[in-house]
Amino acid sequence: MKLINKFFWVVALSILVTELSVKPTYAQEDTQNTNVDLSKISCREVLKMPGEDKQFTFVFFHGLITGKNKQMTIDRIALREASDKITDYCIENPKASLMSGFEKYR
Repeated sequence: MKLINKFFWVVALSILVTELSVKPTYAQEDTQNTNVDLSKISCREVLKMPGEDKQFTFVFFHGLITGKNKQMTIDRIALREASDKITDYCIENPKASLMSGFEKYR
């Protein structure tokens, strides 16, 4: 029984020390505006994004348009072709909104 009490206190103290040494994390409070107006993202902004960010943005916009059109199936080849057309559109029209490219080619 005495061994169990010692074990309990060792575990309890270990947990307490761990809890005190770890910095508490709370939901980030950011004073900056975190809202993004999707209609104002320009082609230039997207073209300047690192590759992975650009890919995620395109996937997001494809999902947005797919949901907007209430589609439940997608054609991956058609999406790839649309992405190529939208990229070409953005290269030719860097001041245009990305949304306008998606609305035109999706």
